[in-house]
Amino acid sequence: MKKFQPIKILTIVSAFLMCHNGSAQIVADFEEYNLSAGEYLNDASPSSAFQSGAIELTNYYDADFNFWSGWAISADTNTTTPGFLNQFSAIPGKGALNSTTYSVGYIFDPIVVRLQPQAIGKPMIGMYITNSTYTYLSMRDGDPFAKKFGGETGEDPDFLFITFKKYYEGVLSTDSINVYLADYRFADSGKDYLLSDWTYVDLTEFGPMDSLSMQMTSSDNGAFGMNTPSYVCMDHVTTDNLQLFEIIADEDSNLQVGPNPVSDRLFIGVKKEGLCTAVNLQGQVIWFKHLNVGNHEIQVSNWPKGVYVISQNGEIGKKISVQ
Repeated sequence: MKKFQPIKILTIVSAFLMCHNGSAQIVADFEEYNLSAGEYLNDASPSSAFQSGAIELTNYYDADFNFWSGWAISADTNTTTPGFLNQFSAIPGKGALNSTTYSVGYIFDPIVVRLQPQAIGKPMIGMYITNSTYTYLSMRDGDPFAKKFGGETGEDPDFLFITFKKYYEGVLSTDSINVYLADYRFADSGKDYLLSDWTYVDLTEFGPMDSLSMQMTSSDNGAFGMNTPSYVCMDHVTTDNLQLFEIIADEDSNLQVGPNPVSDRLFIGVKKEGLCTAVNLQGQVIWFKHLNVGNHEIQVSNWPKGVYVISQNGEIGKKISVQ
């Protein structure tokens, strides 16, 4: 019988969180709320926030007026009823990736997706978004408060989009990502569209963050702001827990690195402050930086492919392969 030597690892949890492409990811899919088709939650009392995966969604609910704002959790499947009374359904009639549950955001002002305390300062990888039924049918057909997109001729250059920005260390970024939920600005009106399915939004370019800001902009506005119903549906929000280095590092090591091989982002864990370097097999230093104790993310996509040794303070380092 072949015997295997035990491998020293820090946590089983980190190994479990690994998925394809070597990323350690956590997904918020809201399925833990166990809603049946047609149900929804618009009251997160007493915590005032819904939690799933590594994110939390703020919620305000006034029982006296049955008024809510922020985020709700839904499994509503109604894709045909227009108007305000159908404000908790997604136009696909289900969650992303054929799931049951999703979240609905009412974006009266910029709305925020917060990382839970243990995830603050880590990347948000991406999410799926789509139109709510209320917003979709309002844009398609018009209603007493908002116009039909495209107008009567179908040629009005209407649009609805969401702007994503990140907060990091309390500062709102100037970088942004715009995603159109409807776009009627094409010269060829045959290309005009209303988003009716779940679409993936890649957020990796933002890097580490504390929270994600989402603001909606429409071509149809009045004296009190947007006429278009300001709702969006969101599902499968993926975050990176930056703990991958733990599963490949000896617990006695002062320097922890991962993934290996790597092609994009290298995560470095430092137990003591010092100068870290990356040296290729020809002895050339291609990167160096003084790192404080904690977890760090290094972009290596511009490094030449090959094998490197990551070291700190001249001690024996870790070999990684950049592909």
